Amino acid sequence: MTRIIFNKKQKKTNLSTEFVKSKDVKKLKIEDMVAANFTGKNATFFIRKHILYIGIEGIKDANGWRELGYKTIQYLKKLSSKTVMFNLPDTSDEFIEGLVLGDYEFNQYKSKVDKSKLKRIVLNCSKKSTNKFKKSIAKAKAQCITRDLVNTTPEEMYSDTILEYVSQLFDDTKVKVSWHEEEDLDEMDMNGHLAVNRASRHEAMTIKLTYKPKKKPKETIILVGKGLTYDSGGLSIKPGNHMTTMKADKAGAMTLVGFMDYISKYGSDNKIVCYLAIAENMIDGSAYKPDDVLTMKNGKTVHVKNTDAEGRLVLFDNLCLAQEENKKIDKIYSLATLTGAAVYQFGDEAAGLVGFNDKLKKDVIKKGKRVDEIFMNAEFHKYMMDSVKDSLADLSNTGTPNMGCQKAGLFLTNSMKKKNLKKYVHWDIAGPAFVDKPFGTNPNGGTGFGVRTLIELFGN
Repeated sequence: MTRIIFNKKQKKTNLSTEFVKSKDVKKLKIEDMVAANFTGKNATFFIRKHILYIGIEGIKDANGWRELGYKTIQYLKKLSSKTVMFNLPDTSDEFIEGLVLGDYEFNQYKSKVDKSKLKRIVLNCSKKSTNKFKKSIAKAKAQCITRDLVNTTPEEMYSDTILEYVSQLFDDTKVKVSWHEEEDLDEMDMNGHLAVNRASRHEAMTIKLTYKPKKKPKETIILVGKGLTYDSGGLSIKPGNHMTTMKADKAGAMTLVGFMDYISKYGSDNKIVCYLAIAENMIDGSAYKPDDVLTMKNGKTVHVKNTDAEGRLVLFDNLCLAQEENKKIDKIYSLATLTGAAVYQFGDEAAGLVGFNDKLKKDVIKKGKRVDEIFMNAEFHKYMMDSVKDSLADLSNTGTPNMGCQKAGLFLTNSMKKKNLKKYVHWDIAGPAFVDKPFGTNPNGGTGFGVRTLIELFGN
């Protein structure tokens, strides 16, 4: 990625920059600028005598500045300039985020890479802004960590390698790494998690990331992420055209890794415990089957009607584990690329929120909107309350047809102890976590969706 440095006295730059509005264009009175029909409109660019004029007319909020930063660096990377200086006002936090997010590329599997000539960005700003802008860079880099992890193939990214990665990432930080191996999961009766992983050559695992502030925590926050390193659908095998994106089924857990990278640097007023629920849903003679009945960690039984509804089984057991290991819980959220139904219901650009506490959901929606991540309420209604009950077992892992996002969320609420039911919200990020078509400041592939909202909710 392009190196970003802070230096007010940097002289050797190929380009310097100026933000301009329509009225500024008229004041500048540069004839070739007018001839080129440069009006200062948002995300339009004009270069003259080593100055890049960046149009900002029409930017309405901080999210607009983030998107401008994203588009600006993508424009710069097409030029021959090696060093660019930005003269920045103190309110440029989101613009800096956008620069880093727009600079992101995932090309580790390319034999040849067309490298940009842009090597360095100089941020010319006040000393007061330097630390603030460094925090903006950390936010964006946290999101890029999640992107990298989601984009990495299942041959390279499985339980042991994820454990190795997070152990190195959080070495000598305030985030502590611990884990439960497959033998531990067996001893703890996490039969849903184990069943999903049964046909994999890699062991199932739950990895814990724990942060505790120096002072008494404001709240205890529990986050559980679905980490399916690959999902073939199991014996209920996926159609072939759905197979090529299933490395992204670990996005829920990887979102938590990116978020905790930021927390390791800037902290939180809360105690935060993350559970990365790692499994791989594969096929061989030992695979779990449609019509199996599984006894989950809390003793409830589940009739398996579709082995491709596997993420909720893994999450269910890990939500039970999280409640068992943390007696004090103020909020408990699960994050997962859980259902195709959420994509059909909310589109590729928005996530669905499922749970019984509308106040918590509204808070996520509000904080998400502030950082340009869209969440929508996946509401229950009274006639669906028995939709995941089963005649053979306590629960069905599919529920009745239609409204699959809500049915999956309703299934997960059965993992909650009564005292925690109103503290729990599930985030179905199946749409925006991995996309074919870029939107906003999100490239195709892994987007890192959810990291910014988590930082807004719980970060310093």
